[in-house]
Amino acid sequence: MMCNLSYLFLAFLTTSITSSFKIDDDAIDLFTWAKQHGAKISSSIQIQSTPYGGRGLFATKDIPANTELILIPYHLQLGIRQLAEGNDSEMQQMAKALPWEYIIKNEVGFIVLSLALVAEKRKGADSIFHPFLRELPQYCSNAVGKGDDNDISNLIDWAPTMARRVQQMRQGIQTIHDSIAASSVSIEDLQWAAINVCSRSLVRKRIKELTTDQVESVGEFAASDRSRMLPVIDLVNHGSLELANVKVGHFSHENDDSNDFSTSLKSTRYIKAGEELLFDYGGEGGKKISNDRLLLDYGFVLPGHTDKVSISLEEFVTAIKELEADRVGMKNVSDENMKELDTLIVFLTKQSPLLFFAGRGEPTVHTLAVAIVLTCRDSDDISRVLKPAHEVKTQEDANLLPGKIVETCSEMQKIYAQYALKRAATLALDQRQTISDDCKEEERGRFANVAREYSILSREKLKEVADMSV
Repeated sequence: MMCNLSYLFLAFLTTSITSSFKIDDDAIDLFTWAKQHGAKISSSIQIQSTPYGGRGLFATKDIPANTELILIPYHLQLGIRQLAEGNDSEMQQMAKALPWEYIIKNEVGFIVLSLALVAEKRKGADSIFHPFLRELPQYCSNAVGKGDDNDISNLIDWAPTMARRVQQMRQGIQTIHDSIAASSVSIEDLQWAAINVCSRSLVRKRIKELTTDQVESVGEFAASDRSRMLPVIDLVNHGSLELANVKVGHFSHENDDSNDFSTSLKSTRYIKAGEELLFDYGGEGGKKISNDRLLLDYGFVLPGHTDKVSISLEEFVTAIKELEADRVGMKNVSDENMKELDTLIVFLTKQSPLLFFAGRGEPTVHTLAVAIVLTCRDSDDISRVLKPAHEVKTQEDANLLPGKIVETCSEMQKIYAQYALKRAATLALDQRQTISDDCKEEERGRFANVAREYSILSREKLKEVADMSV
């Protein structure tokens, strides 16, 4: 799977030119190795360099729809099973010691397969996966590689929630290494594994259960992991829902027990000779994969894939201060109502920052509710926002409260709140640091450049918020 795709090259994805693409000996060896270990690979495909960097799978002849192109048997799918049935006691102990509550809370579930990948690499030439592991990249421009706050400086200003997520992922690897790693396992080992797991692994819906002894060797939490490294299939690059021409299946022939738990790659439409095989990395429910996930896991971003943009609560409060002349009625509000309003504000603003839907420039329901509450102009406005708050009895009521506030407030309150949000977006555009539209040479192919591209797309979407009609 691609690790460093600049969206500027997206137009090349369906090129039919094949003669100029390099086919290296290592690529041929990978096919040979996989076939020797039971994989089935169609003669209609081959590995080639792509015009946008890296490698991919290409059709060498016309391929009809619904053609099976690759079948990877169960034993050739690298996952926790290999660690569980092996004899690397150090890595098994690390798996058993994984702090599962921390992993779930900090969303670093990729660490389980990362341990299995490190363990397999430690076997060297004795590993059945040695030829495959030898081909894995040493660096990927996704979020989990080695980095510091310098490479997320644009994110800190333009997408602070995403900046914190990057820091969370990186710190997660460091924390787990520091707390459970054997002395023979370096932080670089885990980072290398993590960049490949995040950018190349897939999650199976069905897995073959481990034996009791195998579960005991790695612990119940690690044993439940369903992510797998799939040799050869992992070379398929992202093509979006519109360009995708293949799909991954969890087993090839449902009525053939010998293929149970195998994984296949099939064409979803007619593919012309010379086309690159592509599938959508998201694709669930017909939705585009978000740039959030593309940035974090795969190390590239694409136009039209930015879901939401944000402003901080501080930026919004600054905008409200400009509107004080319209809110003189607040001087006549009782102390009791002000205290209730403050309590409501504290409750609603726990979910910072304020988010807007990209493409429409409209605030989310929660963001609009926060804006309505913060821009109350008199006691009548406050009474309308407190009414649904007084009716909260359960957690479900609390979850529905933002929507209720939007429903019960006056139309003028909504318009005024939207105007304040629009003004805050304008101020944010003026006050945030400038983003260079040009990539620095030292950042080319690095996470810092992808973060810059992500921030540029966020800036353009924030302009839509500032330009939205009220």
